[in-house]
Amino acid sequence: MKKIGIVLIAFFIFNAVLAQTPIQKYGQLQLIDKQLCDEKGNPVQLRGMSSHGLGWFPACMTESSIEHLATVWKIDVLRLALYTQNYAKEPQKMLDFIDKLVDITEKKGLYCMIDWHVLEKGNPNTEIENAKVFWKHIVNKHANKKHVIFEICNEPNGKEATWAEIGKFADEIIPIIREKDKKSIIIVGTPRWSSDLKAAVEKPLSYKNIMYAFHFYAYSHKTYDEFKEASKHIPIFVSEWGTTHADGSQFHDFESSKKWLSIFDGDNPNKMKISWIAWSLGDKDELSAVFKPGSCKEANWNNLTEGGEFYKSLFQPEKCK
Repeated sequence: MKKIGIVLIAFFIFNAVLAQTPIQKYGQLQLIDKQLCDEKGNPVQLRGMSSHGLGWFPACMTESSIEHLATVWKIDVLRLALYTQNYAKEPQKMLDFIDKLVDITEKKGLYCMIDWHVLEKGNPNTEIENAKVFWKHIVNKHANKKHVIFEICNEPNGKEATWAEIGKFADEIIPIIREKDKKSIIIVGTPRWSSDLKAAVEKPLSYKNIMYAFHFYAYSHKTYDEFKEASKHIPIFVSEWGTTHADGSQFHDFESSKKWLSIFDGDNPNKMKISWIAWSLGDKDELSAVFKPGSCKEANWNNLTEGGEFYKSLFQPEKCK
């Protein structure tokens, strides 16, 4: 009877741990050397999904879809991608939407990455005034919330978006955040659509709890060794990746995707767990979309594309053999 009692206690403890939300499990995130860690200092690998542009696919980001992602998919983190042109067109509407989604993710126990989605104009400094207003609102509203991560510039690109220019942008935005939030994780984009980490390795920023964005699309990018080398020197968060060509087309390169995921799971020089977020939770008629066209309007979260089925499988616990 004593053995049965011990087994039952162990069973209930195990299930209680499984029932914890990511926020309950990890608490306030912190950076220790190059490893993302929980509030107790244990290594953490967050795995999650990104929205598509919130201004274009709002029906895909609702309490219903986030509940499904939290309880059925079992993701850890949701990235909210706000394209800068969507913000410029409807700033208050976009701010209200972001605020609502931050509250929903907290309610569902998920980490939330707020992404200022620099892409169209390349150099983040082109829209520095909008960025300042945006981040002042965000930090006034969401500073010191343990589930919030700040991604200050998605994919700097073009000849003008040098590491020096990105650093100049960071020196404007990071102090705005740190004035009210001293410890939350901040992700900084890197040159060439956040695919080139060399400059960040050579000249890292001098702020605490800063990580560097790396983005890849498995069909287009196979720079495994370069990534491994960079991971020896700077803390990296893979805040966007996909199985397809970089433009969301061609075909799914699942083999390359698996090779990248193996690197993030520890096949890297420091044997670190590297956090990642996949693209995208939209129902756009393109290969990289998770949902089939029309799914979001119908709130049909099981109507998945081939890529969506692959992404979902990454979060599911392995079945007993």
